[in-house]
Amino acid sequence: MKQTSGENDPMRDMAVEESVCGRYLPEGAAVNRNLPIQVAALCDTTGSLHPLWFRYMDADGWVRKVEIDSVLSGKTIHYAGIRIEQYICASLIGGRKRTYELRYSVESHRWYFFRMKD
Repeated sequence: MKQTSGENDPMRDMAVEESVCGRYLPEGAAVNRNLPIQVAALCDTTGSLHPLWFRYMDADGWVRKVEIDSVLSGKTIHYAGIRIEQYICASLIGGRKRTYELRYSVESHRWYFFRMKD
């Protein structure tokens, strides 16, 4: 696993080199549902979350960052009794606009890349 510091968790290291950052997801991530991700989000005065960007670890162990260009929709869903916040987002990925679904588990406070929509 490639890391930029001596820490055991590369997701903790905020100083990711520019060469390993990218605005793309590998094709494998399109099939890998519930990929754990790190998300930066804003919370407005009503308590609503607004995701800004997310990072994930690729198959080679590099941390990749994807800027969220727009949030197309957001809603609360209940899956097997668990409250999930679902966000349909769009970003310029690999030179074209792609839409994808991010999910936030309210009870576990974890974010996941759920699936590529197109």
